[in-house]
Amino acid sequence: MLRSLVILICYNLFVASSFVLSIELNQNEIFKRELENHRDDSFSLKNSSAIDLNLLLDVWNPKLMYHLWTTTKRENLNNISSLCERDISCYLNGFIKGYLWALKMNDASGHYTSGFFSGNKFWIGAIDQCREMQNEFTFNSPFDNQNQTTSPQITLGLCLPATCHTDDVIELLKFYIDNTSKDSNNINNIHNNGGKKNITVNYVRNLSEGYSVWEDSTFYIILGFTTFILLFILLGTCYDIALRYKYLDKLNAQSKSDASGDMNHRKNAETQENCNTSISGDRMSTIAKLWTMKDHNGSIDIHNANSVPKPMSEALLAFSLLLNLSKVFNFDVGHDTLAPIHGLRFISMLWVILVHTCLLTNEISDNNLFRLKAERNFLYQTISNGNYSVDTFFFISGCLVAYIYFQTMSKHKLSEANITKGNIGKLYQFIGMIIYRYFRLTPPYLLIIGIIQISTKWNHDHYMIPLTTLEYQTCEKYWWRNALYINTYFNMDERCMTWSWYLANDTQFYTFGIIILITGGSFFKIGAFIGGITLLASWIVTAIITLETEHIPTIENPFDHYESLYDKPWTRIGPYLIGMATGWYLHNIECKLKINKIILIIGWSLSIVTLLSIVYGLYGNNFGLISSAMYTALSHSGWAISIAWILISSVTSNGGIVGKILSWKYIYPLSRLTYCAYLIHPVLTRAIILRGESTLHLSQELIAMLFLGITITSYVISLILTLLYEAPMVSLLRIIHPLRPWKHKSNSNLKKRPINEHVI
Repeated sequence: MLRSLVILICYNLFVASSFVLSIELNQNEIFKRELENHRDDSFSLKNSSAIDLNLLLDVWNPKLMYHLWTTTKRENLNNISSLCERDISCYLNGFIKGYLWALKMNDASGHYTSGFFSGNKFWIGAIDQCREMQNEFTFNSPFDNQNQTTSPQITLGLCLPATCHTDDVIELLKFYIDNTSKDSNNINNIHNNGGKKNITVNYVRNLSEGYSVWEDSTFYIILGFTTFILLFILLGTCYDIALRYKYLDKLNAQSKSDASGDMNHRKNAETQENCNTSISGDRMSTIAKLWTMKDHNGSIDIHNANSVPKPMSEALLAFSLLLNLSKVFNFDVGHDTLAPIHGLRFISMLWVILVHTCLLTNEISDNNLFRLKAERNFLYQTISNGNYSVDTFFFISGCLVAYIYFQTMSKHKLSEANITKGNIGKLYQFIGMIIYRYFRLTPPYLLIIGIIQISTKWNHDHYMIPLTTLEYQTCEKYWWRNALYINTYFNMDERCMTWSWYLANDTQFYTFGIIILITGGSFFKIGAFIGGITLLASWIVTAIITLETEHIPTIENPFDHYESLYDKPWTRIGPYLIGMATGWYLHNIECKLKINKIILIIGWSLSIVTLLSIVYGLYGNNFGLISSAMYTALSHSGWAISIAWILISSVTSNGGIVGKILSWKYIYPLSRLTYCAYLIHPVLTRAIILRGESTLHLSQELIAMLFLGITITSYVISLILTLLYEAPMVSLLRIIHPLRPWKHKSNSNLKKRPINEHVI
């Protein structure tokens, strides 16, 4: 009985042309056993039946091709172009004669290398060497990550003449493969080693005639929009500096007046005079004063310090780098969050980056068995069960939405603004909250989608190593689904930005959640009933899907039945609803609670045991179908309940060292960058690992270094994105908010507030 070995070949021609082939090698029982028992060190073969993998996996051999080219009739090469046939003949003759340029071409082509049974499926060759010859050709292919089966997919690079186009190369390889697959003793006698090749072409792609950003309208849209934003940032920053200088001049004049008007305060006046001298005389000191100034924040007019700022003034200040930097690096908790949430958000973001780093690097590793070995490690479950980090995000989002809503309602601000009277008022409230969130999230989101559309097209047409996603096609076709936050309702092969499933679900949860909140604001029991019955229904539906799909949670396949169980809102809404209940509870107790020490010990013990059991409970266990249904249905909610205990304890000063760590003020700035970091970090990870155009030999140390580098880079880039896109939009939305103080009664100066944080 024969098994199938699928090989995907990536060919690299002289002038950047790229093609992809799928090759199927039929193996005898010996080869099949070797693949299935590659861990068996005692396995050995007799010389008479030994498999020569160099011959069995020989896909392109110039020496053998020369023999075929000169001794075999080439009638089946009718479709090859005359130029390609001419240059192939030249290349093969040059190789036989030992010309250096031909030897370099062969050397730049990929060949079977060591590590095949350890998962090395990339025979890429030296693409840079081929490019240095000023002409190149590259084959590439989508890569099936089923690398541990008996049908692994191999990526191979070849360097061929540039005059050969896609159809030419397909014909050449068919010609070579058909002839070398025949049982012929005069062509290396492939069959005498017990192996047989049956190779079929899948598809090819051209790298030299590929994608160019200068021909993409998306690139110009992003460029134009960014230029527009930069212009307003320049204007806003200059306007902000002018206000600060005006305010400093006002302080100077006031201090001089005080010093001359009251001789009894001479000492104080001298102190002020020294300060004024440093302000006016020392430019660096003035800059420092301008940076640290917190009093004006747009709350004074350059003509009248007592006047309320106009919308146009605040609109310009919304783009000020000075103000937005100060908001990001503000060490105040913020009115729209709770201190421990900063720590929970930051730790969860680190967890997400770690999981994505491991998944993406494993796709292009030359030792995929590293993952099999790692899975035997108890701590590897931290990676395989990393999806619970997203449950923390869902919990945080639900908690803050409910907490802020009830806090606002309790202050009667909504009723004072006359926007919540009657059903029409509630409808306006619902629409307003939806619009606010949409424009709060979408501008940075669409920017990243555009960047992904550009970068994936470039990667597909210029880089040898393939990724499994089809975003180079799907983002251009289906970006609007992401913009409407409905992308999780479509198949994976029709999705753009696969990790954005969280945003789609969270937005849908938010929409449903505010219906519960608005209903509960007037009829609390009805709102609570809707939330409770929805949570129960989610558990039941998840259990039913688990039983129908016969899903068994394992360490090896954490994303099994991804589209049925992992990313659907009806299976993941539990943590969000529990977060909403937690937010209401914290509002109800006003974040004050005395907990008995015994209750504290029991609560913390149960919380820690639950968290550890959920993440590490699969190790060494083989769940049955019923226990799998229970685990899948309840684990996400169990995680959220444990996080709720940690948050409540920390907020009410019962968290001990854990609460202090989560509330550490230096985490606040990093927490505020979470949204953009979540959007951009997979894009940066792809760019880093693909740019090298070589595989990675994974190790724990390498993954750790990549994780640290990607994390730091992601947060640096997210700071830039926040200053350019997120922070200005948040400030502009606050200006048009119906509760904006300058729209009603307000005599007090507006306080500097951190960036709105209840998105992720």
